[in-house]
Amino acid sequence: MRKYYVNGWRLGFTLFFGCFLLSELSYCLAKEKKKIEHKDARGVMIVSLNVPLRATLGNKIYVEIIVGNERTTKVTTILTVTCLTTDQIIGREAETLDGLSSHKIVYSWDTKELKEDRYVILAELEDVPGEMHLDDNVRQADIFLVP
Repeated sequence: MRKYYVNGWRLGFTLFFGCFLLSELSYCLAKEKKKIEHKDARGVMIVSLNVPLRATLGNKIYVEIIVGNERTTKVTTILTVTCLTTDQIIGREAETLDGLSSHKIVYSWDTKELKEDRYVILAELEDVPGEMHLDDNVRQADIFLVP
């Protein structure tokens, strides 16, 4: 009887520690997967949007945008630059960025048909699959057009 009693305890301890090790292993694997997913949560961003604060009506204005890729892999996204005041599209194009790189884009905006006023320029990047931080995909700037 004692033999079965000792073997029962051994079996119990073996099962207990086996379950403990398996649960720790699955926890570690889930934690590692979460780290990998967090790394991929980054994406593209608009580093800067530069326009002059004040410009003369009728002249061409240069809108300069610097877009960046926070991932280590190459990504393609669409950049759209619009004037919110007039709903005019200043520029739109697909941008392919290498991993951990940035690219400068300059658009020319014709102001011949506009009047003296404050205009809001909006630059927006489409998010890439898996991107979690979308607040850096949009930038806006104001410009005052004077005669």
